[in-house]
Amino acid sequence: MQLSELSAGIIFWGMMISIVGWAFFRVGKKNADILTVITGLVLMIYPYFIWSLGWSIFTGVAVCAVYYFLKRVVNL
Repeated sequence: MQLSELSAGIIFWGMMISIVGWAFFRVGKKNADILTVITGLVLMIYPYFIWSLGWSIFTGVAVCAVYYFLKRVVNL
């Protein structure tokens, strides 16, 4: 992908998802919860590698759903 193909939506949602990841990371670090720290890192890093707006939002929701499943259902 070339830099000229970036849209404002991709940049905006990448930043929003990374901010959510930063919040996960901070809370996980404060509470010494490795699952929350890893989820935060994934949310902060993956927007650099996914260039489609739809796939980026889908991946963010999927990562949060996996976190919720592991945290609430499996009790990790």
